[in-house]
Amino acid sequence: MPPELDGFRIMHLSDFHFGVPSPGIGAAWQAAVWARERKPDLVAISGDLLTHPRGEPMLRQLVRILPGPAFAVLGNHDIALSRDPQARRSDLSELEPATLLRDDGRLLELRGRHVWIAGADPRLIVRGRPRLDPNTLARDADFSILLCHYPRVLDALEPGRFDLVLTGHMHDGQIALPFPGGKVRFAHPSARYNAGVYRSEAATMHVSAGLGTTFVPFRFAARPEATELTLRRS
Repeated sequence: MPPELDGFRIMHLSDFHFGVPSPGIGAAWQAAVWARERKPDLVAISGDLLTHPRGEPMLRQLVRILPGPAFAVLGNHDIALSRDPQARRSDLSELEPATLLRDDGRLLELRGRHVWIAGADPRLIVRGRPRLDPNTLARDADFSILLCHYPRVLDALEPGRFDLVLTGHMHDGQIALPFPGGKVRFAHPSARYNAGVYRSEAATMHVSAGLGTTFVPFRFAARPEATELTLRRS
């Protein structure tokens, strides 16, 4: 990583699930206000913005208070690719003043260096079969970031394509049973990537526990999360 980017701060938000009653609505607004106060170099939102289209006005109000530059991708709930009976397709095509990335990216000049941020559409993985090779979203830059809703995208990446991957989707299990040394997560119990930082030969990935809820409007032993990531040279 170039020395100019040492200390670069990214605010990572995920899984608002606006449009249905949930305590996550309050958590998302608290996160947005905190992001504005922290003034990060970049804001990244990794999908599931809406569970139902009626949440779109609130989503747009929230995005307007976020500091820029801000980038977002859609998640499976945004296109109603979910078993959640409340999920309805929203058909977002833009999210001004944030940039909505759908299998494309932007080259930014930040701190005098070129930072490439790409975003994968939620149809990237349908029924376990890749629809788009995420490696094709990579570009030459001093630092490269991939936004994708699904953490399992890390397994499809080739080394050297992206430096940092930002994902969500898992809610850290949303409802979990703690035990000494860990917890049983009732959502996605066999998932390899649940929350936090993971490192592989391909990239470093942060999985956000997210802010909203699905199916039932509460969390247990899986706190809502907004994360400020600070990049450091190894």
